[in-house]
This record gives sequence, C-alpha cells and structure tokens, in this order.
Amino acid sequence: GPPATMIEPLPIREGRKKRRRNSNRPGAETREDTEEDLVQINMEDFLQSDEPQGDPEGMEEVFASLNSMKTEVELMRKPLGTFESPARTCKELMLCHPDYKDGDYWIDPNQGCHRDSIRVFCNFSAEGETCLNPDKRFETVKLAAWNKEKPQSWYSQYRKGKQFSYIDTEGSMVPVVQLTFLKLLSATARQIFTLSCQNSIGWYDATSHSHQYALRFRGSNDEEMTQEKSPFITPLYDGCQTRKGQEKTVLQIDSPRSELLPLIDVAVSDFGNSNQKFGFHLGQ
Repeated sequence: GPPATMIEPLPIREGRKKRRRNSNRPGAETREDTEEDLVQINMEDFLQSDEPQGDPEGMEEVFASLNSMKTEVELMRKPLGTFESPARTCKELMLCHPDYKDGDYWIDPNQGCHRDSIRVFCNFSAEGETCLNPDKRFETVKLAAWNKEKPQSWYSQYRKGKQFSYIDTEGSMVPVVQLTFLKLLSATARQIFTLSCQNSIGWYDATSHSHQYALRFRGSNDEEMTQEKSPFITPLYDGCQTRKGQEKTVLQIDSPRSELLPLIDVAVSDFGNSNQKFGFHLGQ
C-alpha cells in the first residue's frame, strides 16, 4: 500500500513558552496568581448570576400575589357555596362537597363577579336541585270570585294581576341574566302549582270525563303549556274534579326542557258563576 503519512505534532503556543520562561523572573508568580484569582472571581460571579438577589422589597408582594392567585384558582375548582366563593349551581356544589346538607347556599350561574351572586335553597336530597322562591306577591293568591275577570284569560291580564317573578332566599329579585344562565346549565326543571277551588274544575272534569276546563300555563320562554301538548304535567292530587265544595288540585310540571320553567302565568277556565271561586299557590 502507499506509505504512511507523517503527522506533524501540534505547534506549541508561544504564550505558554513565554510563561515558562518568565516564571523564573521576580514577580512573575505574583502576576500569575493575580490572574488566576481574577478568573476565579469572574467565574463565581457568572455562576451566581442566576441565583435570587438577596431579599428585594418587591419579592414579598410577588409571592403574596402568587398565593392569592393559587387560592382563587382552587376556589374556582372547588367552590364553597359562600358569597365570596359561589358555585354555578347546587349540582356543582354537591359534586364538590358530597357531605353538604340541604340548605341555603350562594350560586353565581353567569360566573362573573361574585357580587351579583344569589342565595338559593339547595336540595341535595334530590340530587342537587337549585330552588327559586316565587315573589311573595304571587306565592299565594287568596280564594276569590273574580267577578270582573274573563274565564280563560291570563292572570297577568287581571286588574290586579301580573306575571310571576322569583326571588332568592335573601328576598332579592333574581336577575334575568342569572336566571337565563341557570336554565342553560340545567338539563330539566320541575315546579309545583296548587289550585284552590270552590265548585270549579282545575284539571280533570269527572262529570264530562274530559279536560275541557284544564288549567293552561305560560313558561318563562313564553311557550304555552296545556294538558294536550304537555304530557309532563301530571296531577298529584285532583280534588277539584267533582266541582263540589272547597277543594284543591296539585299539579307537578316536570319539564324535560329547562327553558320552560319557572312559570310566569296561568289561565283558569271554570269560574264566573255566583258560587264559584278560585285561588292558587305557586311552588318552587
């Protein structure tokens, strides 16, 4: 094969030679030590440049802000049901705290500032139902003849009538925005309506075996609910069907669509005679 190639040794740097030659001079050792000390100091400065500086004044505020943010995030993940830490719904509160008992808690369906939170009754025994109370003006309407009113007309069209509204347990009106978000966050809705009657029909007419005088309701989305169109309206007790004396009919509206409830109006058909009267109680 071809002859091997000679590899010449690397050249020796002049600086090292000079350093060796100068090492025997007076003061040379001192200069070398000084240079090494400077290199060591510079290296220490470089290594320490990423370490935190002492204890500057702003660091305490930074750590306090971080702790505050951590607490807020944790409360958003597991709300307590208080005014400062409201849940979106009672269902969410039950999932976060299975040990909570039925009672009043704060919720904020629109998840904005907690200052517009509403205090509601949470029925954890019924899988976390969020309960709203009807306004005291409509919760109970006393038994009356309503001689000046027209049968089958909406209660809101009566001289002293008005559409139903709802309040929280603090007595404050539930804002429309909060009610809208609550319905969006809910899958179903349920409400009880009780009709007090005197010689009048509320739902089923036992004489004609029909529902010709059955109550009609208007949902919060302005949709009308009747016996024919709304099979989810069921009588829990129907004492008015015989049209004899004072009785009551209790209806449960168990809607598969949350946007229908709560009720905002009712129309009664069977009244107007001298011996007929009716009143009602609006449930949660």
